[in-house]
Amino acid sequence: MTVAPLTPQAAADLPCPGVAEALGWTDAWQTRHGDIWLITREDGDTLVRRADGTGQVVRFPDPTGDYRGYTTPAPGGTAFAVCGDSAVTLLDGEGNARWSHPHDPWSADNGSGRGACAFTADGRHLIAVVPGTDTAGGYEGDVLVMLDSATGAPAASHSLTAASAIYEIRQPFEGSGQLVVSAGQGQDDVLTYIAVFDGTTLHTTELDTKDEPVTDIDTTGRHLLTLERGGANLTLRTLGDDHLPTAERELPVERLTEDEDQLFVGRPVLLGNSRILAAVADEEWAEETRHFLIDAATLQLLAEITYPRPAGPDIVPLPDSSWLTPDDDRLDHWHLDQPHP
Repeated sequence: MTVAPLTPQAAADLPCPGVAEALGWTDAWQTRHGDIWLITREDGDTLVRRADGTGQVVRFPDPTGDYRGYTTPAPGGTAFAVCGDSAVTLLDGEGNARWSHPHDPWSADNGSGRGACAFTADGRHLIAVVPGTDTAGGYEGDVLVMLDSATGAPAASHSLTAASAIYEIRQPFEGSGQLVVSAGQGQDDVLTYIAVFDGTTLHTTELDTKDEPVTDIDTTGRHLLTLERGGANLTLRTLGDDHLPTAERELPVERLTEDEDQLFVGRPVLLGNSRILAAVADEEWAEETRHFLIDAATLQLLAEITYPRPAGPDIVPLPDSSWLTPDDDRLDHWHLDQPHP
């Protein structure tokens, strides 16, 4: 399919050492409480910064000591929670531990699971995924726990069907109470849950996303973008008031390119609520990557993005419909001439 190329404008060049490696981690970029955050690591330390280049970079020693920790900021970036191998820890802005919630280690019996965490919209609680109970009847599955963010005391919990999975948690930009929990089990199996805490009870709904990882959600949490593991198709799902899908639309990569060997790579993302930006290449780590702009309502191809300098498969969307791409130790900030919602 042939469309006119579209060249974005470079809005800024932001220094961000370690970002190229960081974007391969599950906590690399996160939408949290009206901000986009980047998590990088250097010399055993964790570095947390807002993706727009504003604010001071917060640096603290990784409390897990092994780079297994999933780090997330509290509202305002005044504190940080880290899900480690054997504990969930809350750190203040100086990196000092306020409390720790111990749990059985993910690495027990050579397990490969890894937790994730996110604060509720009001910041009063932290949701985290920890290992469940191993009984004589077998492992009962991983567990979502709600912890009081002031004390670390458990407030609620819910058992998951996933077992020893690697987790990510996404939160809508507009700060609703809805959290999207992704559980990757091995190479092909992935489960998706919607978690909502009403102040007393943790409600969890499992979605049938056909073993496709969630790559992004829109600003309201009403639309989920998922990618087939092999990179052949992306799917946009619309969620109803009960958090279950009411509609889904699928886009095969072959509708974007005539090259039969190309696949979706990286993480397709939503720019605002109206467009999708997806990277396509011969393989996941190909040196040459093409970026396509897609209408989110129709999944019709709008344009192929032609950058003034090469851009890889990694894309970090910003709430104003602009986006970031990493280039060694910096971030290129791109925008289009005409703003879109």
